[in-house]
Amino acid sequence: MQEQALQKTELVNIFKTQIRPSSWIFAFYIMLMPVSTALADLFIGPSIMTICAGLYIIVSLFEIVFIYKRLEADHNLLPVYAYFLFTMLSCLWNAYFDADWYFGQFAVTTAIVFCITVTRTSEKEIKLFKIAMYLSILIAVISTLMNLPKPGKRLMIWITSYMDPNDFACGLAIVVSLFLVELTNKKRIILNLICIACVGVIILMSGSRGGLLTLGCIVIVWLFNLKGSVRLKLLLALFAVAAIILFCAENGIGPKVLARFSISRLIADGGAGRKQIWEAGIAKFLSSDPLHVIFGYGHGSYTSAVRYVAIGHGAPYIAHNMFINALLEGGLLGLGLMVTCFAALYRYAAKNKNLFGILALTGFIAEGLTLDAQVYRTFAFAVAMAVIWHMHNKENKPDEIR
Repeated sequence: MQEQALQKTELVNIFKTQIRPSSWIFAFYIMLMPVSTALADLFIGPSIMTICAGLYIIVSLFEIVFIYKRLEADHNLLPVYAYFLFTMLSCLWNAYFDADWYFGQFAVTTAIVFCITVTRTSEKEIKLFKIAMYLSILIAVISTLMNLPKPGKRLMIWITSYMDPNDFACGLAIVVSLFLVELTNKKRIILNLICIACVGVIILMSGSRGGLLTLGCIVIVWLFNLKGSVRLKLLLALFAVAAIILFCAENGIGPKVLARFSISRLIADGGAGRKQIWEAGIAKFLSSDPLHVIFGYGHGSYTSAVRYVAIGHGAPYIAHNMFINALLEGGLLGLGLMVTCFAALYRYAAKNKNLFGILALTGFIAEGLTLDAQVYRTFAFAVAMAVIWHMHNKENKPDEIR
């Protein structure tokens, strides 16, 4: 018995202090995530993020097969695996299936989620990921300063290629989840406040309504997890700031880009045409035969199934809403599996008192309300943070290490 106890103690110590090669790669992936698309043309061929993701997956699988020689999967995450497996299999009944970037990005996300949820994560690795997130904000600030827009123009990030402002803003907003949780650390409260302020300013400069929605949802959930009178004070302050922004947007006060946040403009343009896209998608679903209602048209089929082409554009639109997208591509079954996937992740994060994971998931879901977040890199990031971060706030025991 004593020998077994010693072995367990040694195992705990090892997994508290180790940093696997795959974790260094994943940390680099996290660090570059907010500016990922802006680096697409850094090399000829695959982007640096695709290369990084591929290396992470290969090295992780090597560690699983040849070093640990076992999987550490948790049965509580079965709904997560079920959703990803079903979505990948649904390609089989997509009549116009093409192994393009859409399929490739989701496949990469699936592989990352698998690798991150079936291996152990040490305390040192979590600290490494935390450092990577702070560095990601530094990179984003430097990129912003290099691409300051002219008065009245939206912030457009260009490094080796242009990056959509929504991608940039939403990626940064989700990372704010860490800085909000870290505000309880008095030693770094100034650093975290600076990071949060920088992201808020960048989102306003980008004119990303999706980014502002994502950040707002994260902050509200964080506020409701606070205790005491400070929660009410901060909530009132948040409402005051939001009211000021909306007032300025409606009345043309301040930078012209603020007009994008005007409620009247949002109603007038239907969310940049999203209302029409969603209506077309729902109309297609309601007119579908029972088989497609249940199983959908298959992963990657939204544009071929709906074929909605906006005025002034020459190609069909994708959904710009991951839930409507799931309904069309996966049917009622696919949408149900997506919902149970997120429910399982929330439950898992809550069970392990992982506020960071809860905030990251909240931000990702908010992002998915107006964007095709199911093929964004923030998907793998949000899942990973929901699963691995419990060690940061919880004393480790041999049977609880991931």
